[in-house]
Amino acid sequence: MFFNKKAIATLFATSMVGITMNASAAPAAEVTLQGIITNTTCDVTVNGGRATLNIGVFRASDFAAANTQQGSVPLNVTLSNCTADETGNLLIQGVTSTANNDKNLFVNVDSDTVGFMIKNANDVQLAANAPTSLAATEAAPTNYSFQVGMGSTTTVPAAGAYSAPVVVAYIVN
Repeated sequence: MFFNKKAIATLFATSMVGITMNASAAPAAEVTLQGIITNTTCDVTVNGGRATLNIGVFRASDFAAANTQQGSVPLNVTLSNCTADETGNLLIQGVTSTANNDKNLFVNVDSDTVGFMIKNANDVQLAANAPTSLAATEAAPTNYSFQVGMGSTTTVPAAGAYSAPVVVAYIVN
């Protein structure tokens, strides 16, 4: 009899946990899928093959204007081992802040308000998936340098450490 009461109590407690966990589950979730298709024969190397590019340390007071890039660190891209001369576009893909209508503040999570901004060689701020024209040659590696800095959608960004994953691809039709 004692065993049955204990088993019933355990069953009841377990079922309540299941109900509680079920009650807090969201009825739907959204995810952004990204992918790239290209006809390039070139190998793309970003940042010399290193996975992290350190942009630097900034004071919150450096961000006097919202959505303005602070700092400029080169993000080098090399196209090599091309089997033929090619003309295409470099493309940067990543998550951008929903608080930035220009889609040029790359963040880790779309609700973030602090992230990274990227300019092309002509000093033009790039939005996600904006093409940067580049011709690659079979004879030698082709190099291109983007300039990366930090940005914020507000003039009082929260102090903290930030990161944002991006993909750099060479798109050839």
